[in-house]
Amino acid sequence: MASKVKLSKEADQKAEAIIAFHGYSSLDEMVEDLIGKEYDKIKSGDGGNKEELANKLSGLGYIS
Repeated sequence: MASKVKLSKEADQKAEAIIAFHGYSSLDEMVEDLIGKEYDKIKSGDGGNKEELANKLSGLGYIS
């Protein structure tokens, strides 16, 4: 599944700082790594409960 995400100028600047700080080679690499880490937290039970996750996703605009 190939997806494109539009970032605000501010989010893009923050992403660039994270990429430089952690040594990622690209935005794609950073996003894949962060998604993997968050997924592992959810699977291990460290990601909070489903209601908390739903609130976070709603706040980010992914679900309504």
